[in-house]
Amino acid sequence: MKRVNILWLLLNSLFLIVFNMLFFLLGNAGNTKTSVWISYGFIHFAYFLFLATPLLVRKGKADYIYGRALYPITTAYFIVELITGVTLILIAPETVKVTIIVQVVLAAAFIGWLLVYLIADEHTAKNVEQHKAELQYVKQSSSQLKAIMQQIADKSTSKKVEQVYDLIHSSQVKSDGSVRPVEEEIISEINNLECVVEQNNLEQTVILADKIYKLADKRNRQLKLLN
Repeated sequence: MKRVNILWLLLNSLFLIVFNMLFFLLGNAGNTKTSVWISYGFIHFAYFLFLATPLLVRKGKADYIYGRALYPITTAYFIVELITGVTLILIAPETVKVTIIVQVVLAAAFIGWLLVYLIADEHTAKNVEQHKAELQYVKQSSSQLKAIMQQIADKSTSKKVEQVYDLIHSSQVKSDGSVRPVEEEIISEINNLECVVEQNNLEQTVILADKIYKLADKRNRQLKLLN
């Protein structure tokens, strides 16, 4: 085990060691009431939930954004539960009903809050992925076409590709699922165009440029109808 992992393990165990030492030294574990053990268990549950926060963070390039609001939720639950749990341990109610009601309602409130956030996270991630796909069509395709133009020595052929570049470069970035197949076909044909340009096939270059232009124009017209 790496040194840093050992240090994190010791740090995470610090609360458990101190809390349990105080609990068993200051209390009478042999005569402890059931209500006290319930609070004892919920405090540990809240702490383990806090430690498990990294496992709940949605993985991705922007995982720091997803975890930014998740840590405060689990931290808040642990702090509130610690205060509530210790208070109930000191009071030590004779009946378990009060303890169970307080602990279950508190846990349900924070878990509900956590689930709402995780659901919102999924929607955010979906929007981020959609935005990336939209940028891929306009930015990546424009960049690829610009590089292709620089490889064409014939001016008239280069002009044909430039028209395609201008159309796609000025296209609406905001996309829609209905035009995604057309965008994918355009990206595929641009890859084919790159291949024929490398082969210096001017005739096929013009044919593919015309085809891509028509597809890009079709995509833009379909989006206008949706707006």
